[in-house]
Amino acid sequence: MHAAMPGGRGDGAAFLGRTGELAELRRLYGEASAGRPRLVVVEGPAGIGKTALVRCFVTDTARGGVLTAAGEENEAELPYGVLSRLLGRPVRTDPLTAGAELLESLGELQHDEPVVLVVDDTHWADTPSLRALTFALRRLRADHVLCLLTLRDLDDRRIPGGLRRILTDDTAVRLRLAGLAAVDLVGLSARFLTEPLPADAARRLHTHTRGNPLHCRALLEEVPAAVLRSAAATLPAPQSYTRFVLDRLARCGPPARDLVQAAAVLGMRCTLIRAAHLADVAEPPAALGEALAHGLLQEAAHDAVTGIAFTHPLVRAAVYHQLGPVRRTALHTRAAESEDDEFTRLHHRAFAAHGPDDRLAAELADCARRRAAVCRWVEAAPLLRYAARLTTPPSERGRLDCEAIEAYLFDGREEEADSVAAALPDATDPAVRCCARGHLALVAGRITQARTLLDEAWRLRTPGADAGLEERIAEQYVMVHMMGGHASQVCRWAEPARRDGGRARSGGTLRFIHLAALGQLGAFDEGFRLAEALPQAALVGPEDIELLMGRAALYLYSDRTTQARQDLERAVELVRRGPVPLRVIALAVLAKTEFLCGSWDSAMTRWETASSVAADLGQGWIAPVVHAEAALPLAARGEYARAEEHLRIARGNPVIQESAMVELFVTYGRAFLAFVRGDHSAAVDLLRTLVVHEDLDLTAEPSLVAWRDLLAEALVGAGRLDEAEEVLAALELRALRRSRASTLAAVCRIRGTLYAARREPKPARDAFTEALDRADGAGLPFERARTELDFGAFLRRTGRRAPALEHLRAARSRFAGLGAVPFLERCDRELTACGAALEGAPTASEALPWARERLTPQEHAVAQLAATGLTNRQIARELVLSAKTVEYHLSHAYAKLGIRSRVELVARVAAPTEGSGTSG
Repeated sequence: MHAAMPGGRGDGAAFLGRTGELAELRRLYGEASAGRPRLVVVEGPAGIGKTALVRCFVTDTARGGVLTAAGEENEAELPYGVLSRLLGRPVRTDPLTAGAELLESLGELQHDEPVVLVVDDTHWADTPSLRALTFALRRLRADHVLCLLTLRDLDDRRIPGGLRRILTDDTAVRLRLAGLAAVDLVGLSARFLTEPLPADAARRLHTHTRGNPLHCRALLEEVPAAVLRSAAATLPAPQSYTRFVLDRLARCGPPARDLVQAAAVLGMRCTLIRAAHLADVAEPPAALGEALAHGLLQEAAHDAVTGIAFTHPLVRAAVYHQLGPVRRTALHTRAAESEDDEFTRLHHRAFAAHGPDDRLAAELADCARRRAAVCRWVEAAPLLRYAARLTTPPSERGRLDCEAIEAYLFDGREEEADSVAAALPDATDPAVRCCARGHLALVAGRITQARTLLDEAWRLRTPGADAGLEERIAEQYVMVHMMGGHASQVCRWAEPARRDGGRARSGGTLRFIHLAALGQLGAFDEGFRLAEALPQAALVGPEDIELLMGRAALYLYSDRTTQARQDLERAVELVRRGPVPLRVIALAVLAKTEFLCGSWDSAMTRWETASSVAADLGQGWIAPVVHAEAALPLAARGEYARAEEHLRIARGNPVIQESAMVELFVTYGRAFLAFVRGDHSAAVDLLRTLVVHEDLDLTAEPSLVAWRDLLAEALVGAGRLDEAEEVLAALELRALRRSRASTLAAVCRIRGTLYAARREPKPARDAFTEALDRADGAGLPFERARTELDFGAFLRRTGRRAPALEHLRAARSRFAGLGAVPFLERCDRELTACGAALEGAPTASEALPWARERLTPQEHAVAQLAATGLTNRQIARELVLSAKTVEYHLSHAYAKLGIRSRVELVARVAAPTEGSGTSG
């Protein structure tokens, strides 16, 4: 181990023991060198040598780039403090963007040697940094990266759940450190004593300290050598590590002591000039030299100026906690006066306070609300927590904590919100408490509990006394009713939830949900009127993302998929730095639009990204819908295992038991998979369970989820023709009332199959002909291909071979472009039955576009974007991967396609076109 304190009896240069752990780290470093990213958790109590082990490994082994940072107890509420130190620049964004920036930095550093990423004292790291780290770690695929995290206990509640799941995964390596062996203590004693301890004395020392390096070093420093060697002597308990540090601090002269104390207030590391100015030290180099000699500080790189850092986080903690209230207040106050950034200035002022301060609490709350107004929840939350700590009235303390809960939830930090909610003061206004807890229950997917709490909040409020509270309650009601499928109630509560010219006060979903609800009710004129001030998509700014998405929903429901796609592509571009829930929704709705337009590759990529983002950013309430929809193109392409996995995840989310909306999407996904596999009865059984939701506002719009279409088609396939006719009749009435061309196209096609099953050729032919016209008008390539197939099969059965061949071949071409293998195979069966010569013709899988047949889905997605001219870095940003992973997939694509350049790639990967199945 590194002796943490140079300048005493030890020379501080040696690392002893841990040979097995070092060997394991070197082995994992070798795996990272081969492009297999590895994650290691070094776990153990304070002082056991975690930091020293990692430092020794990095010093002796790492040959490439190293990113390192440490969590700090006093800075656990400073957003992105750890990530800022890792990247060497301030980070003021959100976990997704921050995680993407970390990925990009890791990609830039990967050259000939692996990058080593170290986060020391992870249990003290700020949550936003850990969430960004989680986001990045999930996306390391073929990167030359070794990530080392040190922490005391993996069960520490300060470790976010998402990161804990990664760290306990089978792919992560856990190194649990115990004390040093007795033989290692012999070597350690040689660094502190004139002669090393004999073996029996080392064993006695080991028994007394359990091999804890800090305790052993303290005794070697404090106890005379004769006592250490004597079998008859009783070894004293080692002084605490804090006392050990403070003894060293006391040996320093006043300037060095002041410098070290000022540095402790500024954090684990800072510039020498900043600490010297805060401490009012006239000769900074001399003071630093003394602190270095006593092992309290070390020099650290900091751009072009001298940087300083504590030798260990425990050293800084010991110095900071002994300052006393007067000295601590003075230093934090002075630090605040010289700080330009408002957030950091208020952070210092909050730590300077040593009792209630209502004036400062008001300033903190005001700043927090201004940050919240521009969706900077990551900064609003800690400011509100500081304000709550400093305010005097318990009721106001509770109100501020409830605002902090809201900020945490809008930032996707459910665990922290839950922690605050569990400790709300008894004096918290009951209505405010119920509103906050209702919001928490809603995000957690406990819809029934959320509704109960919001009902209570509304009942307990004093009408008109607190407009902000009423807006918050109303907004949560909007979400509850959306999840329940009650669009009319969404519209009822949307009005009292809005303010400031119609904008939401929240995380930015209100206007989108309101317009979508109006679309479900058929109130398109009202919806478009609310969005009439919006310019064309390319000119919309970030302040109107939700309204743009609402307009896109209206376009989508009314079969104007081209306009919907334009709005959603712009929304996805804008929302990268917008509210967390909108990111998932924007990606998912754009994926649905692309699926309808026939751009299946792009749709699948966006659904995969949306599901990953939902998992990373705590959006479990919407995740089942994303997974269920992601299963649709996979099922249609015959990728049944992947479709089943998405549906398994969707069904495992408990929100499905409480949300009619979620149940609708998930049940439809399961039924569609059963239908494509040919199990029509299973599809019918699943879809029949949705009849209980027949009268919900959510199901009034037939194009939202086409479950009635699928039910009618499955009933025909199961031979239950009269039931199918009854479903079709009701569906057609709905579609006619809404002038819904997409639904009418499906109705006509299914009616054609119904008439064909009844052997009524004339009405069947008429229905299929109308279906083709309607599918063309609606711009639905998959529906058009299915109609060509069903029409061709009908014509073959009625002996009209020539037109049958024409339709079947057209269908085959369209299905090949989409990659719809099960439907291609059915086409081939029909063509064979039609007497068409398939000898020498490509099989169903061979008929797929050449590149797609040979590439994995991820390779094909990367190749598609590369063929459009995007750079690796741009592709990485688009797919939320590391640049190294993009490079890996692209190199494999080149090898499989037998090409060497992007020029050749363009020729081999079909240019994106509508209905081709490629990204548009």
